[in-house]
Amino acid sequence: MNEKGQSWPEAMLSLVIIMVIFSSLLPLATTVTSSVMAKKQAMIAAQTTYQAAILYKSSGQTTGYRSHEDVHYHWKVSDQQICVAYEIQQIEHNKCVNL
Repeated sequence: MNEKGQSWPEAMLSLVIIMVIFSSLLPLATTVTSSVMAKKQAMIAAQTTYQAAILYKSSGQTTGYRSHEDVHYHWKVSDQQICVAYEIQQIEHNKCVNL
């Protein structure tokens, strides 16, 4: 280092550190965030199944839907099962539970 400021090696080290942060940590954060969102939506589907079971046992309702954060959960009772269908990023998921 000289009296005029940073040296060339210090600048390159700073650049390498910034590149490591943006090339490894940001994709990791994106992956973790999408994984947490998928688990959250699966949990909401499980809650929908529970609410559907209550409606089926109390009033005999066999179909219905629920919307939560712009995701639509459609449920249906058939063959002693309650199945909830929902779509995440244009991929349809189903969660079925026996009565």
